[in-house]
Amino acid sequence: MAGDAGARSRDRNTPSCVWLVTTSQVGYPKPVSGQVARLLASHFPGSERELVVGELPVSALAERFGTPLYVYDRGAMERRLQAVRSALGPRVDVLFALKANPSVGVAQVFAEAGAGAEVASAGEIVVARHAGFEGHQMQFAGPGKHGPDLDHALSAGVTLNVESRGELEAIAAAAAAREVQASVALRVNPPASMSGSRMRMSGGSAKFGIDVDLLDEVARRATEMPSVRLVGLHTYAGTQTFDAEGWLRHARALLEAAAQVEAATGAPLERLNFGGGFGVPLFAKDTPFDLASAGEGLRALIAEDAREDRRYAVELGRFLVAEAGLFLTRVLYVKESQGTRHAILDGGMNQHAAATGVGSVFQRSFPVVKANDVRAEGEAGCRLGGPLCTPADAFPEVPGLPELVPGDLVAFLASGAYGLTFSNVLFLSHPLPAEVLVDGDRAVLLRERGAPEDALRGQRRIGEGAPA
Repeated sequence: MAGDAGARSRDRNTPSCVWLVTTSQVGYPKPVSGQVARLLASHFPGSERELVVGELPVSALAERFGTPLYVYDRGAMERRLQAVRSALGPRVDVLFALKANPSVGVAQVFAEAGAGAEVASAGEIVVARHAGFEGHQMQFAGPGKHGPDLDHALSAGVTLNVESRGELEAIAAAAAAREVQASVALRVNPPASMSGSRMRMSGGSAKFGIDVDLLDEVARRATEMPSVRLVGLHTYAGTQTFDAEGWLRHARALLEAAAQVEAATGAPLERLNFGGGFGVPLFAKDTPFDLASAGEGLRALIAEDAREDRRYAVELGRFLVAEAGLFLTRVLYVKESQGTRHAILDGGMNQHAAATGVGSVFQRSFPVVKANDVRAEGEAGCRLGGPLCTPADAFPEVPGLPELVPGDLVAFLASGAYGLTFSNVLFLSHPLPAEVLVDGDRAVLLRERGAPEDALRGQRRIGEGAPA
């Protein structure tokens, strides 16, 4: 390591892993820039030199828990939840979407803060209940609910968001067999898609929700079923939405659909879930979602609705947890290949697929910092790659990074959502990273680091037979 660093100091023309300076500083001297500067100023204000989460430097976290490591800041999650509540008002319940981060400890933070939960599988119901959510605080969306999904939801009293006529019939049959009454909301597939969304989940033909022109028919069928109680409507038009006005148009459309259903059935709807998908800026030209404008508009719509007996909800995952988390890795090796320097990290696409751009049409770099020296300067660029033997295990080119040497810590910011569980964790049988929650000056282990032997979990040799 020392020899490598010495060689670079003797030859200033040797490419090194350094940061590309831009003009947006947000209170930090060069080279901190763009989304990195915004995130540091908003969520890591104690990072004078080393990245600090809560009151703990990342070097101490890496020493105690090892790398690669997911780190979540409880305070950042609680502050974001409070900001959403303040903007949207007391009539709107906030549901934490577990799909964004199904860590029991992360979900527990929101349960203890009085939020509800949005779940999408029997497994997520199990996690939510273990985290402290009651069944009546949960809503279950997803177009393929069946078997264990329905068993767990009906047992816990979870509201089921119905996505098709066939699913309604299956829910009614399962509830009748259990001799219970299922609470259901109909998920509406609006005719128009949502503007400003990176992933649109409505408009035109879709596997999600019930088309508006079929809504009255399905609603009337629900009111005829003794084992089903129709309690509301739900919509979710898109995710990573940066157009607050577009989101509000879909909120208004849901209110109009509610009036339509009530007229068709004569039954009042107790709950309306407007969905969520508020955008989190990750890339250079992203701008923050206008939460204040969305809140002001939603308050006005609710006032116009004039229904004191009705509760409203939004479901948010990424918006609540993404910026509260980071993926911490360590540089294993640095090499030069045909004029480009490569830093090999101990974490890669199998543990943070989103940061490598797997599955994305356009690959753009997450906000990344040299965590043990966030203010380091540089002039050239570098490619970051994980330890896997596939060219897919490479992170999109970062606009430079400070000079890196083996042992340095590299942090991928805004990684609290769709990180570990969104990744292909079984590929090449590397152990799972640990997950840690920081609460001020304390760090709590949420998930133990895996071991190589975990690759055998659940597997049997031919002839070993089934377990007793």
